[in-house]
Amino acid sequence: MKPSKQKSINHARLLLRRSEIGVLSTHSKACDGYPFGSVSTFMSTHEGDVIFYISNLAQHTKNILHDNKMCLTVFPSSSTAGQHDDDPNANARLSLLGTVKTIDKKNDDVIAERFFKLYPDSRKYYKTHDFYFYKMSTDRVRFIGGFGDIHWINKEDWLYESPQWAQSETNMVQHMNEDHVDAMSAICAYYAGVNAEKVELLAINPEGAFYKCDDQKPIFIGFDEAVFDSMGIRKALVAQTNTAREKLDIKKETH
Repeated sequence: MKPSKQKSINHARLLLRRSEIGVLSTHSKACDGYPFGSVSTFMSTHEGDVIFYISNLAQHTKNILHDNKMCLTVFPSSSTAGQHDDDPNANARLSLLGTVKTIDKKNDDVIAERFFKLYPDSRKYYKTHDFYFYKMSTDRVRFIGGFGDIHWINKEDWLYESPQWAQSETNMVQHMNEDHVDAMSAICAYYAGVNAEKVELLAINPEGAFYKCDDQKPIFIGFDEAVFDSMGIRKALVAQTNTAREKLDIKKETH
């Protein structure tokens, strides 16, 4: 059965969250009229736009400063591609088209801290080497989820309103890391198959949360549905914890 467009949008947003590297297609400044492809890490915002941390010396940045219209394409990595690894054309892929603007360094501290939790090696470039944060505001999205699951998505259907809990995300993350490490360990063990000695919650999005397990790369574990209020986040994490403990036969710790 062909999935509904809303279900496809949900799948597309999960693909964006789970991806860490994308193909940047910019308009070449050096070779007028030609597209220019490169790769970059990125971070998606709560709403569904994209943040890049790139050097003004890079060719793709020069292109963006010349013409700020670009496209970001993401697709499953080898670790998340699933049953279709043998046929890349059968895997989902997502292209976001939008316009890019520099984020003022005076106002980027919150963005920087969130970005560097996901990409800690990037911190060494902060405020040096001509690196800046850039935001791509999404204008249109193209998603191919598989045969018969192909959609153009307008920004009105793609972008979320800023969630009610956005300003308190740091406090929620700190609370989980201080008081609920056992719960997060169970979540990562069941939903991601990762048994770690040290688990840390890094960031939250409406569709799920990023965790760091020992020294591995961050992993994204999705909720059953997008959540926009703080009580909903709590309920989603409690539900995942209870499911994980039940399935793994883990007894809740008592103090």
